[in-house]
Amino acid sequence: MNNTKLSGINLYVIFRDLSYDFWVVILAFITGFVGVTTYFDYIFVPEYKSSMTVAVNVSESNVSRNISKAIEVSGIFQNIFQSNVMKEIVLKEVGAENMAQISAEAVDQTNLLRINAVGPDAVDTFKTLKAVYENYERVFAGNVFADVYINVVTPASVPSAPFNAIGGRKYALAAGTLLAALCAAVFVILSILRPTVKNQTNAETKLDAPFFGLVYHQHMTRQMKKKVRKEKSLLNFSVLDPSMDYAFTESIRRISSKVEYLKNSRNAKTFVVTSVDENEGKTTVAVNIALTLASKDYKVLLVDSDLRRPSVFRFFPEEMNGSYTEFGDYLLGKVSVDDIIKHDEQSSLDIINGKNSYRFAFELLGSMRYRDLIKGLYDKYDYIIIDTPPTSMTADAESIADVADVLLLVARMDRTPVAQINDTIDSLMETEAYFAGCILNDYRDFFSSFSKGKILESGTAYSSYYYNK
Repeated sequence: MNNTKLSGINLYVIFRDLSYDFWVVILAFITGFVGVTTYFDYIFVPEYKSSMTVAVNVSESNVSRNISKAIEVSGIFQNIFQSNVMKEIVLKEVGAENMAQISAEAVDQTNLLRINAVGPDAVDTFKTLKAVYENYERVFAGNVFADVYINVVTPASVPSAPFNAIGGRKYALAAGTLLAALCAAVFVILSILRPTVKNQTNAETKLDAPFFGLVYHQHMTRQMKKKVRKEKSLLNFSVLDPSMDYAFTESIRRISSKVEYLKNSRNAKTFVVTSVDENEGKTTVAVNIALTLASKDYKVLLVDSDLRRPSVFRFFPEEMNGSYTEFGDYLLGKVSVDDIIKHDEQSSLDIINGKNSYRFAFELLGSMRYRDLIKGLYDKYDYIIIDTPPTSMTADAESIADVADVLLLVARMDRTPVAQINDTIDSLMETEAYFAGCILNDYRDFFSSFSKGKILESGTAYSSYYYNK
């Protein structure tokens, strides 16, 4: 991947966050729409404008001088029409409540003068403008310039619509859309800036450990949902299930191949799989690594060392039916080793697990009996995969790490803060085991979401072979 800031962005995460906050965005749109609509319905005041155009003329035989003087004195008449004296005269005639605002403007380089009246009522603006002209005729005409007179070019009329009329609905839609867009932009920025691991680039650049592998998200099929509703239990994803997505199973195979490499290169057999927080999928990853290795005819032992909330038994319900022996009972000295090792015929996998929760789990996992068990089984198996409790809940994983060869840390995409993951990495690196790196679990991007996990890489012949055969 390209190691840039943009390459650390996962579009799926952004659109998922937007879908979670969809109603907030809709609420922002409604707020903007209702706010602007309310303004136009109850606050906005429409204004009507009535205008008339008059020509300022001079009684003189010389035409060119006539026009020149008319242009010159039109400015004086502009001041007359909008003077305070005129306004006081018109105010007495039409009343303060009905009077509109009066203004006059000379048309450049002409002898024309435009007189305007602007107010909230169409009829009142017309009456005001009419009173202005009539009072000019009565009060001012003949008292300013004896040889200057005005003629009406365009008479006043009652305006039919507000001159400042605007589409309230259009502006309300625009305001709602803008507010919703700003709200969505805030959520996008917060999604991008959230300090979690969103893709492989984040894992490689933000985490203080090597990137070990990526496990793709397993999409829930209709049959899976039906099974969950029928059995009223959580669904466990297993690579032995033929309905699993190609992307999921192939990513587990790749991680298992790296585990094989570590066995050969470091002579490692015991692999601890842990996580920072609960519900990050460490048990699913541990179980599927063990199943994949067992399918290659290796002799594999899967140990559920989470004595607080064991969950491996959910993947092997047939092995836990009827009478069974708890792993915790062995650590308490109640049973022997042979009593706790179960064999799964379907996968050829040996399992040590249980269902019960133990109060003194840390003491049991740190006991010599636990250490002697792992050491005693070391030579009997090609691989020992150990599932542990999350590190943020207990110190069990660090205790178990001292008897392991390799540590693997599972982090679910966009879940645990990077700082918390790095703190856990620092703690695990202080143990005697080799810390191999981090596995990014439950990974989804835009492409894998649209393809529903059927294809790991676009256009590959292998994906077509595996999924279409």
